[in-house]
Amino acid sequence: MSKQANRNDLEKAFLDAVKEINIENAAQTEPFYSLTEILALKNMTELRQLGKVLQVKYYGKLPKAELIPAIAETLKQSDTLRNCLYTLNEIEWEFFQKAAAKKHLQTDKVYIDSYHIPQKMGLLQCFYHKDKLWFVVPKELRAAYRIISETDFLEDKRFRDLLNRFAIAAVSLYGVISQDDFVELFNSHNERQTNIDEMFPLLLNNVYNDVGYCFWDEYIVDDSFEQDEFAGVKRLLSERSGKPRYNPTREDFLNYSDWDYYEVTPQLITIKQHLSKLIDDPDVVEEILDEIHNLSAVEARTQNFFDLLDSAGVVFDNMEQAGAIMQLIVDVRNNTRLWTNYGHTPNELSSREKSNLRLLPSVQTKYNQKIGRNDPCPCGSGRKYKKCCGR
Repeated sequence: MSKQANRNDLEKAFLDAVKEINIENAAQTEPFYSLTEILALKNMTELRQLGKVLQVKYYGKLPKAELIPAIAETLKQSDTLRNCLYTLNEIEWEFFQKAAAKKHLQTDKVYIDSYHIPQKMGLLQCFYHKDKLWFVVPKELRAAYRIISETDFLEDKRFRDLLNRFAIAAVSLYGVISQDDFVELFNSHNERQTNIDEMFPLLLNNVYNDVGYCFWDEYIVDDSFEQDEFAGVKRLLSERSGKPRYNPTREDFLNYSDWDYYEVTPQLITIKQHLSKLIDDPDVVEEILDEIHNLSAVEARTQNFFDLLDSAGVVFDNMEQAGAIMQLIVDVRNNTRLWTNYGHTPNELSSREKSNLRLLPSVQTKYNQKIGRNDPCPCGSGRKYKKCCGR
């Protein structure tokens, strides 16, 4: 079989899997077009959840026959619809616009992430009928959307989405940023200016939707800090005190609005090339590469990297090969952007002479699958492991 035929088979299998997921989440009936008919497809639990979000009066007590028209009446109101559409992320918003542009949209090539939340909100519905997938925005909402789209809604939506992207990027890159610094950063990159009084309530709406960041005191922070009641925020601010903030270009900065993004440095490329010689499966190599970056970003101990390579079944031919890989990991760590460095890498701060942070030294000792706490540290410092990287 040719490579092209193999790619075609893989693509077909992938699309078939996507379609099956969509079918599972579709109404198994011919398409409905009215809002009340589409809402009637939901069970009482779903309707009451929607009624609660929309603040429908007596949503918890109304029978289904009365709750459906109450939700429909609320949802098609201009202000309510605007607020619902504001909460859609970029992928959901793009798909909603496509579906709202016509009576129905037929396509198999769509991920569930594009419509799952809007469908829960009653903004659209997926149907599976006659071996086809149909996506319908209720006619009442299409009419209401046409009206609000003739106002300042679209411009306002773009601004809110951009503000959200900047907040995600800032938290992803820095972990924590003060509201004042965030406003200054946003205004330095955009013609449309903002201030704290405007920014705070707009971003707070996203916090309610578990966007990945939240507010603490006067800061915007990664929501993982909630786990220790924000004690980690104080530690982070203390660790990076006096360090300058990394300020990339607008384009580079916005790359971080994708939570999964990280900078693929020359050091990561080099270690990937070496790992590819030791591991046959390229997918496994990519997974290890991601984990090496993640461990570096959280400043994990050296033992964690050893454990990672061991769990992946990496076997070295000799000690020189093992030492070379560990030196490459050190190089990756010294060129990884850290929250504790306010987005800078250790190498960058060292070259700026703005920090007393030492670079990780070269690896000079052999690779071991398990390091004793009293063994010499493999980083080459000359100290015991428990007094160095094993702390």
